[in-house]
Amino acid sequence: MLSCYFHGTNLHHEKLAVNKGLISFAVPDYGVIFRAQHEGNRYECEYAAGIALIRFMQVNQNHFQGKGIKLLTDSPIVVYQVNNKISATQSLLRFRDLLLFYKRKLGFELTWIPTKMNRAEMGLDEIAVNRNALKFNFDIFDESTRRKDLTRPGNKQAIRIT
Repeated sequence: MLSCYFHGTNLHHEKLAVNKGLISFAVPDYGVIFRAQHEGNRYECEYAAGIALIRFMQVNQNHFQGKGIKLLTDSPIVVYQVNNKISATQSLLRFRDLLLFYKRKLGFELTWIPTKMNRAEMGLDEIAVNRNALKFNFDIFDESTRRKDLTRPGNKQAIRIT
């Protein structure tokens, strides 16, 4: 089973305040760590980090096909809403539905872990570097992705990762 970690946060002390935030994901077995800015409240950033990880897996599907995937996050909100298919606030509903769609499509497990165990949240010096790292495509935020509807065809409420 391939473990992939994601983490999202915003830089404001109020969790629901929309502000510049950070999304990150890590795939330690491949020596991958990714970080980018994202604007949103804390929960939107947490979901956006998971969606960015899934998008990365899609554009690099040759490295992930045929492997059992476990997504690990320190976000209890994301794990609880997705795994238990419970309702979410209006601002999070589209993110939750997108992760549910990909969970069904890709068959990954989604598991909560404590922050201190989340490899996507750790400092870069704490992530092992793989000297024989595979070649990956990190163009998950290119122009074609920004315009692409990441939800089901025909759905008018597309989620765009910007």
